[in-house]
Amino acid sequence: MNYIHVNGVTVLLDDIDLESYSILQHCELAGIDIPRFCYHDQLSIAGNCRMCLVETSTSEKLIISCAAEPVNNLEIFTNTALVQQARESVLEFLLINHPLDCPICDQGGECDLQDISYSFGSDSSRFEYDKRVVSDKNFGPLVKSVMTRCIHCTRCVRFFDEVVGYSIVGTLGRGYNSEIGTFSSDSVNLGFLNTEIIGNVIDLCPVGALTSKPYSFTARPWEIVSTESIDVLDSLCSNIRIDCSGYKIMRVLPRLNTLINTE
Repeated sequence: MNYIHVNGVTVLLDDIDLESYSILQHCELAGIDIPRFCYHDQLSIAGNCRMCLVETSTSEKLIISCAAEPVNNLEIFTNTALVQQARESVLEFLLINHPLDCPICDQGGECDLQDISYSFGSDSSRFEYDKRVVSDKNFGPLVKSVMTRCIHCTRCVRFFDEVVGYSIVGTLGRGYNSEIGTFSSDSVNLGFLNTEIIGNVIDLCPVGALTSKPYSFTARPWEIVSTESIDVLDSLCSNIRIDCSGYKIMRVLPRLNTLINTE
């Protein structure tokens, strides 16, 4: 029988293979949420945001929980002082060049960076230099881009590589000059704008870098009423969520259903 210890609580893993899940997934099964940006259960592991660091009994250093496999009788600590300090440092680094435009950002109220900053962020910044500015990219009629907000989680890059099948978006430059963009203008015209499922990157982006262009500046999440429904206009009957303001439909979002349309 396999078991692990999460924050001093023993978790039995009767029917679960240790190697089939990462430490982050095992912690989720135990009801413990670990902050993350780059991890997504439908995409490959990147491990580049460093937000999901945890402390274990087998390593003197903090490890990336989304990319590490647990061993039997492993002790995992997600709330120690060392872990808290590491998350605060990572978050401070991510916010160095992030613009302070939450009041006008369409992701406001639904932003992972906003939520995690509330838990681990500081009320002041030590960065005294000019923030970096990245030019916006043309992502078609559905996706609005504000690339200065991008934190390089590479979710969109992996989505186009693994789901769409077009390697047309990637990380350009190195270090301070890194940015997400297309490799050439030809690839944009031929593949990117003609992709039927391009709108999924709006839901994948954990910050306000990629938002919905038709929904831009129309409503706020706390102003709308959400209704769970089914899309009767496609053959799959995909599960959707309809957000309305009064009698007007503001947007339609996917709803999780692993048997039909995943998410």
